[in-house]
Amino acid sequence: MTTNGTTAFVASTMPIRVSARTRKVAASATQALEVKVAEMREAGQTVISFGAGEPDFPTPTVIKDQGHEAITTNLTKYTPAGGTIALRRAIAARLKEQTEFDYRYNQLVVTNGGKEALYLALMALCDAGDEVIVPAPYWVSYPEMVKLSDATPVIISTGIETGFKVTRAMLDAHTTPKTRAILLCSPSNPTGAVYTRSELEMIADWMRSNQAIVITDELYDNIVYDDKYVRWLEAAPDLIERTIIVNGLSKSVAMTGWRIGFAASARDEYARAMQKVQSHSTSHPSSVSQHAALKAYTTDLSAEIGAMVASFKQRRGAIVAALNNIPGVVCALPPGAFYVFPDVRGLFGKPLASGAVLHTSQEVSMYLLETAKVAVTHGEAFGAPGYIRLSYATSQEIINEGVRRMATALRIA
Repeated sequence: MTTNGTTAFVASTMPIRVSARTRKVAASATQALEVKVAEMREAGQTVISFGAGEPDFPTPTVIKDQGHEAITTNLTKYTPAGGTIALRRAIAARLKEQTEFDYRYNQLVVTNGGKEALYLALMALCDAGDEVIVPAPYWVSYPEMVKLSDATPVIISTGIETGFKVTRAMLDAHTTPKTRAILLCSPSNPTGAVYTRSELEMIADWMRSNQAIVITDELYDNIVYDDKYVRWLEAAPDLIERTIIVNGLSKSVAMTGWRIGFAASARDEYARAMQKVQSHSTSHPSSVSQHAALKAYTTDLSAEIGAMVASFKQRRGAIVAALNNIPGVVCALPPGAFYVFPDVRGLFGKPLASGAVLHTSQEVSMYLLETAKVAVTHGEAFGAPGYIRLSYATSQEIINEGVRRMATALRIA
């Protein structure tokens, strides 16, 4: 239909239907929060965001230079699905240093960030009827990815009392003949919890009593503060064929937007299955990003990483102390990553000086955004009602101002 030279759309009477697969999953709460923050800022409001899990440091210069070289020398064409052979060999060499295992390049799949690696792993492993154990608090995408793979997420709830980590009794209580896999994230997003060697050995012992496969998400492996980080395969080397390692460069060397992650499997069948799915979806990560990642995996970046982690550690101490000074808020000191996950249940049902009365962490999050112009992610998004997540991957000045606003808004009458 044309009116005054323009085309007007006429509403269709055809029923609108989206797939059952997409109807059963929720959108990412963290990304939705960032969209809301962007809209408020566009409207002229000064919002402080603790939402994004993104280092505020620049990508190291040597990596940026390599990316620029890729563009100027026309390394801008398709690469093989699974990534370039050179990059996969470099990652295999890094895994050899970390685990002492010799992965072949074709046992690695280079992905568009760690998120795609996790998705491909679940798509390769799971069928309808399978169950995947997901300890909570979990990263927001874990249960939704499990659902997209047609499997069922089995949530194990933990809390501040257990250091946000599962126990053997919890694992045994949630294991069934349908248990296909467990998602293990250490250091954890959203809590910063880090499993010790003895705790990983406990999980390994549990796995020896069943046929589960572990998908170990080690994206934050370089961001550990006080104790030595123990990798899953250091504690459970005999379970290598039942292990899929997921890692990448987003967090460790501030390459979030470059979108480079990987999945590694000692079982060729799993690696081939992941690559097959990728070949029909994203094909491969950006060729430019892969060329830059090759430099990241073949260069000693310990100085840059050390400086970043030292800054995070200083901010961690400051934000934990400041949050614990707010009556009704209890915040544990996280051993890794760059998040704090304070318990805000002490605020529930108590009249605040503003007159508000809050009953859930979702209400706390919305109240802080609307009243204090501070964005935090509610615990419900991570399967942990009663908590909120704050990222301290931002400047100390922003941390100070943000927590000051929170303290004012949350003052109990």
